[in-house]
Amino acid sequence: MAVSNISYKCPTCGAELFWSAEKGCFDCIYCGDTFSLEDLKAAGAVVDQPIDETKVEHAEEIVEGEYTQTTDGTVSNDFVKYTCSHCGAEIITDRSTAATICVYCGNAVIMSEQIIADFAPDYVIPFKVQKNKVMSSFKEFSKKPLTPKDFDCEKVVDKMQGVYIPFWLYSGKCDGRIEGEGINEKTWTSGNYRYTEKKYYDIMRDGTVNFEKVPVDGSSKTEDAAMDSIEPFDFKDMVAFTPAYLSGFLAERFDEDADKCFPRAQERIENTTRQELEDSAKYDTVDVKNYQKQTTIEKTEYAMFPTWLLYTTYNDEKFFFAMNGQTGKFIGNLPISKPKLILYSLIGGIGGSILGSIIATFMN
Repeated sequence: MAVSNISYKCPTCGAELFWSAEKGCFDCIYCGDTFSLEDLKAAGAVVDQPIDETKVEHAEEIVEGEYTQTTDGTVSNDFVKYTCSHCGAEIITDRSTAATICVYCGNAVIMSEQIIADFAPDYVIPFKVQKNKVMSSFKEFSKKPLTPKDFDCEKVVDKMQGVYIPFWLYSGKCDGRIEGEGINEKTWTSGNYRYTEKKYYDIMRDGTVNFEKVPVDGSSKTEDAAMDSIEPFDFKDMVAFTPAYLSGFLAERFDEDADKCFPRAQERIENTTRQELEDSAKYDTVDVKNYQKQTTIEKTEYAMFPTWLLYTTYNDEKFFFAMNGQTGKFIGNLPISKPKLILYSLIGGIGGSILGSIIATFMN
């Protein structure tokens, strides 16, 4: 029998199981029972054997123009079609989607073809931040002086999604060498004079920095700067990948391979190596004249990390927010009220004029 998508059933009542970020376990919303991954394995609800690739049913190609958006509202130029194994409904989704929710029956849908062979992740960090915390953080974040009064968090939220984002993890070493000038500076006062003494030294430092699991997101659909900003992820919660953790969330498999993403990792690695070499030179200031480096990747691994993505629209302008689904670190930008901005500018200008008048009066 072909495997079009994967789901997990409650050993107690047979209902759909979802991963609960709040409880840190698998939760049945019908009978209320909770299970660890080990519980599900013991009950036979989860098996350790890899998916049989010969039995995987692949997505059906969609004729160009047949659909304009996916069933979850995503607009894309590259759609595929799946069939929900629970209700038989068509699920239209982006080609790189690995897990979603059927909008017709509400069941989790994990696309098996997106997590096998070269797409099979090595690790996953399960969600720890629940959905209500995302909204409370968003509301608190939006309480800024220049935020428009009618920016109602509840009303402007178009989509809030818990999404597993694909990350490449690079391990290896970087051999580096810096040459430059070290400067020590001393300042003192004698009588009415202030003296500054600078001493210059030729410096050379070389060494090897070993690094492990440097992360870079592998999805072209997420902003690199946003993903960098919600780091770090705590690898102590990282576990061997099993599809069960995707249940109840969206997930994207990588659409940018490890070679394409490597330059971003390399930049981070080599900047860190340079900083370590500079810090090893115990001078007040280090002026690097020449930096030579050689990065060697010894292992590349693939992981899925939890994020909350929140999209809002205000006055037809779209805004994007992201939260680390493990640590709760939150980033985003807000609309600015033009009347408030003008008012604050006027207050600032008036305040500056008053201060200037006071200083002028004092000096006269």
